[in-house]
Amino acid sequence: MRERNVTVVTTTLDMDAPFSRFVASRGLVPLHLTLTQRLPFADGVLDIVHTMQLSNWVPGGVLEFALFDVYRVLRPGGVFWLDHFFCLGPQLNGTYVPILDRVGFRRLRWKASRKLDLGAERNERYVSALLEKPMT
Repeated sequence: MRERNVTVVTTTLDMDAPFSRFVASRGLVPLHLTLTQRLPFADGVLDIVHTMQLSNWVPGGVLEFALFDVYRVLRPGGVFWLDHFFCLGPQLNGTYVPILDRVGFRRLRWKASRKLDLGAERNERYVSALLEKPMT
């Protein structure tokens, strides 16, 4: 990325670990933000936004706010990579798919699978998706 003059900005939650320092040591720009803060970028300026390990611990309204803000900062045709989002099985179609649909992303790739690390009886799901902000 450095060879192509690409700037990578990442947000971290330093929960019991120095993630921001780790990010900075790799030549990236760390931002320490909460999910209730707007991203500090103008509208329509980013090509890609990536997030991982979000889950149903994020209240629906807060998640919807964050996703609309991701949509805001993406340029038309920009991609949002939602990586390893996890929730309970019934929440996926009952809560989270409707939120993503309201935001307005177009699905390029969508992979939902069972999350089994804490046991099958928990009925948890992982979702990884590539979502595009439409050109118009």
